[in-house]
Amino acid sequence: MKWEYLLILLLTSVIGYLIYLVLAPFFVPVFWAIILVILFHPYYEWLTRKFGGRASLASFAACSSIALFLILPLAILGAALANELLNLYAWAEKYLAEISTRAHQSPVFFYHWAEKYLGDYIDVNALNLRGILASVVRDVTGYIGLGLREFVKSFAELVVNLFLAFFSMFFLFKDGGKLFNLVKDLIPVSQRHKEEIAERNKGVIYATIYGGVLVGAIQAILGGMAFWFLGIPAALVLTFVMFFATFLPSVGASLVWGPVAAYLLITGEYVWGIGLVVWGIFIIGLIDNVLRPWFVSGRTNLHPLLLFFSILGAVNAFGIIGIIAGPLILSICQAMIEFYREYVTEKNTWAG
Repeated sequence: MKWEYLLILLLTSVIGYLIYLVLAPFFVPVFWAIILVILFHPYYEWLTRKFGGRASLASFAACSSIALFLILPLAILGAALANELLNLYAWAEKYLAEISTRAHQSPVFFYHWAEKYLGDYIDVNALNLRGILASVVRDVTGYIGLGLREFVKSFAELVVNLFLAFFSMFFLFKDGGKLFNLVKDLIPVSQRHKEEIAERNKGVIYATIYGGVLVGAIQAILGGMAFWFLGIPAALVLTFVMFFATFLPSVGASLVWGPVAAYLLITGEYVWGIGLVVWGIFIIGLIDNVLRPWFVSGRTNLHPLLLFFSILGAVNAFGIIGIIAGPLILSICQAMIEFYREYVTEKNTWAG
């Protein structure tokens, strides 16, 4: 009997691994589909009532309207960002080539500059400034070009993943309840603990999406508006970077608007520099200090430091979905530790 159980366990493990190999390429779009279905499930239920209980029609209408709501702005943003990155690449290539040309035409100027500022630390006469500058030009333009190619590749992958995500959403809206109950039945804990895990994860998803992604997007848009108004080059790229900076604890969006304000002050644009500081502290910062706690309050009890490292590690491991996957994994881990502690306490109580 023991060998039969071991054989069944071995076969189940092998089949489980094979299923993982089959489904692993689709993990990202299915994960996003699950997140979107959880977020928009009240909308789907409303549509189901409007369509007289016809689940397929309600699911199709929900997927179509959500796709239009999400994909159209993303397509416009992606096209604008790609155009700005191309302009930035052209500007950097031209600017660095100009520096390299001046180095060839006027090497005395560069040697004089290096002697003045670096002479106390290095032997300037032994430097090959022309070679160094040419190498810098090649490396920087090559790095920007590589970034552009990766951006185009990522955008193509995003389009495919979005199609698969919305295709999955159609069935998850219809049959998600049955699948959810099936997964719950497979979890080897009590019914009370199953419900608690489900509620915790739902709270973490809402807190991450609304308290993280939505608040970060609002902050980035406000920062981007300021950059555009001030005529800052590559304003859209800075806005994109600011969105991800909002996930960093303590510093957040100031990691982007702070250096821009410092640049304005250093270049003598005191009014605009001070204005950007005021805008950053009292408008962008206010959004972070008011809206984020309002969305997160009561939904998750994860420590900010653990939350930060869970997002950072998950993004490194899984890509962009790590923004949500990290807190979810941490929440499940925390719940299981608490359940185990509760189990040990109850066991000791009964033993006593």
